[in-house]
Amino acid sequence: MAYCCDIVNSLFVLLLLASVIGLVAGLINPHLFKKFFKDNTNRKVVGLSFMAMTIAFFVLTGVTGATQHNNTPSPKPKTISATITTKTLTLTAPVPYTTTTESDPTLAQGSTAVKTQGVNGVKTSIWTVTYSNGVEQSRKLVSESITTPPVNQVVENGTYVAPVATTPSCTNGTYVNSAGNTVCSPETSTTVPPGATAQCVDGTYSFSQSRSGTCSHHGGVAQWL
Repeated sequence: MAYCCDIVNSLFVLLLLASVIGLVAGLINPHLFKKFFKDNTNRKVVGLSFMAMTIAFFVLTGVTGATQHNNTPSPKPKTISATITTKTLTLTAPVPYTTTTESDPTLAQGSTAVKTQGVNGVKTSIWTVTYSNGVEQSRKLVSESITTPPVNQVVENGTYVAPVATTPSCTNGTYVNSAGNTVCSPETSTTVPPGATAQCVDGTYSFSQSRSGTCSHHGGVAQWL
């Protein structure tokens, strides 16, 4: 189609050139075209004729040129091929530890102590990430596991309550033993008195805090309480 338009356009250009030449020649010597115009051969007739032809071929040349230009196919847009790449991505996240409590009879009631310090664990995830021209398009989880288990925290709650110190009620006086403690002296009673540790041979009750020397002045120990 473009080849045919080129031929027509070239033909009109040649005819336009020929009409211009004829116009110039007719204005100079109109008798050259006497064969075509016969009795009407003069500058006016020849000039107007070739001028009309010149204008017509000029217009036709422009039309065919514009048509050829409009029929020229538009260049196809270039297709940019995408570069697809994949990478392996490793991510880590903390695994929080938990806290448990235990009773400790050696700690004072109301107090606490950390027996085992808690430590967070680590969770590791492996992903396959797809990129198009360097831009992430998607990701797929490959595996996920606890690579470092957490250490749970243990807190001890104290439960110990100190006994209330009581002053011994001694009916036969007191003495200070070898440890520096004040102890009730042996006494005679029809019932076992509170705090007595042994009954002597003579029937008295001893409050001794050690077995050495107990009831030494009362015939020895009859029985330990």
